[in-house]
Amino acid sequence: MQKPRLQTQKSTAPTELTTRTRADAGSSLSGLVRSTPKYWIGSAALIAGIGAVVASIMLTSTPAGQGLTLGFGAFIALFAVLSLLARNQTPSLWGLFVAGFVLFLLPWLGAGFVPDTAAAWTAWVVGFLAMVLGAIGWLSSRPPTVYGINENTSSQTRPSAVADWLSRAAFVVGLGAVVLGATVVRSSPAAVAVTVGLGGFTAVIAMWSLLAADPTRDYFTLAVVGFALFLAPWLAAFAGDEAAWAAWIPGSIATALGVAGYLRGESLDFARMVRADADARYRQRFG
Repeated sequence: MQKPRLQTQKSTAPTELTTRTRADAGSSLSGLVRSTPKYWIGSAALIAGIGAVVASIMLTSTPAGQGLTLGFGAFIALFAVLSLLARNQTPSLWGLFVAGFVLFLLPWLGAGFVPDTAAAWTAWVVGFLAMVLGAIGWLSSRPPTVYGINENTSSQTRPSAVADWLSRAAFVVGLGAVVLGATVVRSSPAAVAVTVGLGGFTAVIAMWSLLAADPTRDYFTLAVVGFALFLAPWLAAFAGDEAAWAAWIPGSIATALGVAGYLRGESLDFARMVRADADARYRQRFG
């Protein structure tokens, strides 16, 4: 009599898990809509980032102060745009907080801010605003762990051909940046190191996105690293050299590919499809 009872428990437990999983998957989008911060956070952050970029060009007096405030102000604007366009704002809001935090600390860490009070005040004001906006939005949004993929995901669950093309193109762009940095960039050791390093990192992230079941977050990282490569000539002080194009061209392409892949994955909600596939395979094995 005990043996049939064990079989009944084994057959009903997966069914209860499946029902709960389906309910969570069905309500994930509505829960996200209810908990998503208002768009005023992204709009305010975008204005702050653009203001930092304009102030770095018009008000700063040192190359170091100008380059650092311009770079991090541009990152704040990028994260703000992504938070306005993406369905799940949590990753971009977290990036907004980190960029604001680093910008706020720069006047104490960078020697170029000592004689440049305009750059210091720009970093303090804009960095503090970005920190506050990012923290408010991130704390009021759903944590990204809610959208994790469980261990029953099939290896046959793959992204579409478009996502595969984006990843392969980003991989080629990353390798191209490494080759250009090793052969063309001759301005300074820092320029070579930044171009080769960020180019190699771009290629690694592209490979991750090729292997991932859901490459959406890899595309977000790809956009950030590509944008850093695009800004590298100003940050590493070789924007006046012809070698800057070795960072501008692959950086802009990698940024565009990353943003396109990230926004496409967010709009399609590919992680939800992967969870549904994993749920079906769990029921096949244990149901």
